[in-house]
Amino acid sequence: MPLSIYLDNESLEIKRPLMVKSIPLTDIADVRLCAPTMGAKRICGSGGWFGWYGWFSEKDLGKYFAYYGKASDCFFVTLKNGKKYMLGCKDAPGVVNAIKEKIKLK
Repeated sequence: MPLSIYLDNESLEIKRPLMVKSIPLTDIADVRLCAPTMGAKRICGSGGWFGWYGWFSEKDLGKYFAYYGKASDCFFVTLKNGKKYMLGCKDAPGVVNAIKEKIKLK
């Protein structure tokens, strides 16, 4: 979870089993590499069965929605409206750098 993450010129796309979650690049305030901690509390969602997805809370990060498979492959996205996402993919550093480059241009 997620099936894939891809980036185009307008948005960050998170392909999930039933639909695609689209986050416009203009809505992104910050993106950084960040692995969830062992102290993350699951509020509602899956805690490892077909990945981690749903609402989680951590002391340092606050409440966020997660879509990831391996904790070591995660990055954290904060939107301008305060929403937060923990996302995961195989090339997390490359995706973070690509998002930073694209939002710099916006």
